[in-house]
Amino acid sequence: MERQIYELSYWLRQDIEENFDKIKNLLENFKFEIIQEIPPQKKALAYPIKKETIGKFGTFYFYADKEKIEDFKNKLRGMQEILRFIILKRKHLKLNK
Repeated sequence: MERQIYELSYWLRQDIEENFDKIKNLLENFKFEIIQEIPPQKKALAYPIKKETIGKFGTFYFYADKEKIEDFKNKLRGMQEILRFIILKRKHLKLNK
């Protein structure tokens, strides 16, 4: 299996608690190696999504097997707390420390 670096950026509903760990737990259940997590921060949305005008934006950088990404995306789609998400392949990664 070939590992690739991915970036997952997501918007959560604004009423989600600060200690929301469902996405992190899902990454760990898929045996993906988390490189860096940028916790969700409350921000105004550019346009309403599912009648929400404010959301929480966060990001994960992680290593994953290419074969498992599609199943991972399907699990994310089923989470009611997520307004939007995008998963990108990364060639290089500069970490903010």
